[in-house]
Amino acid sequence: MERAPRPEGKIVEAANFPTRLEAEAAIDLLGANGIQASGKFGDAGGWAPHYALVDGFRILVFEDDLDAAREVLATEARLEALGDLEPDPGLEADGG
Repeated sequence: MERAPRPEGKIVEAANFPTRLEAEAAIDLLGANGIQASGKFGDAGGWAPHYALVDGFRILVFEDDLDAAREVLATEARLEALGDLEPDPGLEADGG
């Protein structure tokens, strides 16, 4: 997908993840929601993962998209948290 250049756009950090996998999933999620994002990974391309302990796996977006990007990521985090909830055993016993 071709995008218009944004020469005046300032690039800022939207999030920082502990793993490359989570960061790449976040970039894909933002892209699917129309937000241009990139990563700044401090792990030397996967060859030195211990370097990422210092800087993490940063997700970068244009400043104009920062609020929308954080909202998308926060919504995804809330949905994941809901998915992690255990079903109420009382409901299963009651048949509901």
